Amino acid sequence: MGNVASGKRESDNLYTPEELRILETAYRNASGGPLEKLTSERLVETWSQTIERSLAEATAQFLFTPTKPGQQCINIHLKKFGEPFYIMERGNMEHKMQMLLASLPKGSSDSFNIKQLEQYIHSVIKSYVHLESTSKGSHIKDWHDLGFITTERSACTFAKGLMRYLSKDLEHTMPNEALERWLHLTPQFLQLWREVFTQLYSRHGGSKRSNHVKEIEICILPQLCDAPQNSHYRPIIELPHVLYINAQLPRELRHKWRFLFSSKIHGESFSTMLGKMLDKGPTLFFIEDEDQYIFGGYAPESWSLKPQFAGNDSSLLYTLSPAMRCFSATGYNDHYQYLNLNQQTMPNGLGMGGQFDFWGLWLDCMFGEGQSVESCTTYADYVQLSKRKQFKIRNMEVWAVGDLPVKDDEEGGGEGHKRSVLDSNMEDRAMLEIAGKQMHSDGLREPDMDD
Repeated sequence: MGNVASGKRESDNLYTPEELRILETAYRNASGGPLEKLTSERLVETWSQTIERSLAEATAQFLFTPTKPGQQCINIHLKKFGEPFYIMERGNMEHKMQMLLASLPKGSSDSFNIKQLEQYIHSVIKSYVHLESTSKGSHIKDWHDLGFITTERSACTFAKGLMRYLSKDLEHTMPNEALERWLHLTPQFLQLWREVFTQLYSRHGGSKRSNHVKEIEICILPQLCDAPQNSHYRPIIELPHVLYINAQLPRELRHKWRFLFSSKIHGESFSTMLGKMLDKGPTLFFIEDEDQYIFGGYAPESWSLKPQFAGNDSSLLYTLSPAMRCFSATGYNDHYQYLNLNQQTMPNGLGMGGQFDFWGLWLDCMFGEGQSVESCTTYADYVQLSKRKQFKIRNMEVWAVGDLPVKDDEEGGGEGHKRSVLDSNMEDRAMLEIAGKQMHSDGLREPDMDD
């Protein structure tokens, strides 16, 4: 990409008038004036006000690398300055790989160091969070206000999680071809990376992100809805966990998370949890066990009480601490969602994956205890979620994702579409189910009432 733009005339062909104005303004702000040529030191000092200094230094290394051996690159002109912007917006995978390799510390010409790549990814993550934190209209303020933070530990764990498809050993080098394969397998990094550089140039170019970028944007950070109004609330997870899991969801659900249940707020009650989550659409579980492991699952269908498995192959299980890993469906079986109560011959509780008594994730109806076995054929590359096979719940949360689904009776039931009082009070219904009480009103409905 050393000759992406070779002059003003070619730059006019590469960029829209608005993009060219942004680049020229950002260049003047970095160089100190329209006539002063941009040096590496000035670029790093200017960009370090907006992104992580290590990322600014890495990008300067890419921009100021001489095109010929033995040469020195003391300053760069506008045509070179705009290359990262061009690569992020219009470059192909080869261009992105070349930029990434040139941004890492110099090593062998045909290999790269995995640990250095991890540090680069970490700087991209931290830069994204900082950019969002200082951006008007970002959803991040609502998450921060609720106590979702970004620690060094969670940011590093996120970086390692993004590198899952590369290698388990972070202390050696790998051939450059492996980097290109990894980029193809890790769209979440590409999205974060692009967002950081687009915002960087736009911020220093005195402009908001262009409309064409917004139109094709895939939501990275969801909107927080129905936040708990409780001063004692402390989230189980951190902001990098939200970013990591949100990218695993279907695209149409990534725009919004709706808070449903917290054991610290609503109490350690299975019936209360069911009352908050039944018929609420796709849900996420976050469980912290007594060993401080954090894990959970994504259920793609609304929960309802039934003796059969439900759900579909977009179901997921995942761990978030001490490591971030996500396990997608194998298609070997359809044991994605199970929820049942008051049965003598079948398990009573909530399960995801595996089979009866050998669950990928199981929550007992008495609340407080669960199970995660060593192997689960429902999910690929699965490993035991909790430290112990039989675990005790220390804290638990449930979130719904996407918009609240419209119920059938809201779609045209009319006045004659009558319902039992327990249909609108799921918590009381679940409590009676757990207690083994028969739902007498189910058998006393008028002919035109719901079955």
